[in-house]
Amino acid sequence: MKTFNEFSTAVTDHFIQNIIFIDDKAYNSNGPKDQHEFDAQEVTKIFSKKGKICAVYKPQLVSDLEYLTSIANKSDVTILDWQIVLDEEPAENNSQNDEEDAEEDDVRGVYTKKIITSLLGDIDNQHCIKLILIYTGEVDLPNIASEINAALNEKNISGFSINQDDPCTVMSNNCKIMVISKANGGVGRAQHLPELANKTKSYEELPDFISLQFTEMTSGLLSNFAMESLAEIRRNFHHILTLFSKELDAAYLAHQTLLLNSFDANELLVQLLSDTFSSIIRYRSLNQFLNEEKVKLWLEQNIEDGIKPFYKDDGTPDNVFYQRNADMLLRLLRSDSDVNNKFSSSLISSDGQQLSTKKIGILIKKYATTLFAEFDKTEEINKNFAKLCYHRSAIFSPHHLPFLSLGTVVKSTLDNGCYYICIQQRCDSVRIQEGEMRRFLFISLDEVNDGGFNFLTPNGIKLKIDKSTYSLRTVKFSGTNGFALATRCEIDNKKYFEPSYYSNEKEHSERFEFIIELKELYAQRIVEEYSSSLSRVGLDEPEWVRRLN
Repeated sequence: MKTFNEFSTAVTDHFIQNIIFIDDKAYNSNGPKDQHEFDAQEVTKIFSKKGKICAVYKPQLVSDLEYLTSIANKSDVTILDWQIVLDEEPAENNSQNDEEDAEEDDVRGVYTKKIITSLLGDIDNQHCIKLILIYTGEVDLPNIASEINAALNEKNISGFSINQDDPCTVMSNNCKIMVISKANGGVGRAQHLPELANKTKSYEELPDFISLQFTEMTSGLLSNFAMESLAEIRRNFHHILTLFSKELDAAYLAHQTLLLNSFDANELLVQLLSDTFSSIIRYRSLNQFLNEEKVKLWLEQNIEDGIKPFYKDDGTPDNVFYQRNADMLLRLLRSDSDVNNKFSSSLISSDGQQLSTKKIGILIKKYATTLFAEFDKTEEINKNFAKLCYHRSAIFSPHHLPFLSLGTVVKSTLDNGCYYICIQQRCDSVRIQEGEMRRFLFISLDEVNDGGFNFLTPNGIKLKIDKSTYSLRTVKFSGTNGFALATRCEIDNKKYFEPSYYSNEKEHSERFEFIIELKELYAQRIVEEYSSSLSRVGLDEPEWVRRLN
């Protein structure tokens, strides 16, 4: 393995398992041989040799689009024809020719755009990695891309635009829609239309082309680790099912009968399954997947050797510089019992002078990410990584209704818009009887712009706990199915916790908007940090003794 791209392509190839084609010319053995034809048998044979599951669907009715969209949603890669001719109802004369239909009414792109907008308009797919190929016999590929982009804008599906470097590609941060040409028609077609030469793909070229395009979207250390781990879990599905055997149902139900709250039994299953996933990842040594060899490949591809500035405490560039190269960064990435000494011995000033411990200290404390990325990108990168570490629900579900418990962060709807974190232990947050009102304990949170903070909101707002004794607040909530559940507001589509005293009257109109759930250990640490501040002992003593200590 010589390059990071080769490594990433191999990971992508392991990850991608199922590809679907939707083409109304599939299985037309007696149809005309033209640029639109599609040999389903040959395509599935080629992909099967690559170890991929390839399914080819031939829609016939408009009503077929509904189930085909659902299937496309489950596939790793979706490949669509542009010219799809469908009947509204089953035709009485089955011998009716598709080409005659196309001549009577030009439906090129109509159904393809419906499938794409249905896929990408689904709120559950808005932050998903998607690769969609338009595999067509048409020749005006840039115009097809423009039509797709216009259809997405018309449906208010935001974030998409034509790729500046490729007019045949529509892209967002997470999705790529590429228009490529079928190779039907042979070499002569490309000779007459030279602009199609690098956009024309034969059946044999498709598997590697798909892997390459998916790799361009996901090529990174963390994404490669995630894909390799998910592929390993998928390979162990059947083994996992044997662990969660139906023979254990009786033991599980007996366990549930002995609990005060049956919800705890469901939570146990979630924990057991997540532990199983973690065990698979560790037993397959994927916790060592990103070893020094692979990190070195990443550095060689992403890091340019050169002079880099130190930064002052306020973020402005200093007039002192250091030499950055892959070997120096590798030394920093190795284990060392003394991090400060490791930085001091690895960083070399551009003029050969000894670097001050103060400048190295500022780099370690605030700007270590600038070693690997440009300064203007580091804040966003750091925030996103922090959210991945802190937030329990990193993947949002619009249908999930959270309940108040340890680590639930909320925001008051009053004018001051204060933030609070619930510190009620989980065991005291459940088993709320219908009609019962229970007090929940909250700590106030302050918004901070600089300096230390405890965690970030999904919008990147830095929050820090208020350690004062008077920052505590208790609010009564009523129970629903044993919990203090949030409700979804149909007007703004946000989720709110409504206190027992809530009403539309101004003096009782306060609600609490759900912001995020913190991972349990982070939330518990906040509780411990706050508790320690309450145990302080204040007394008068000789000031010179206090200052010495």
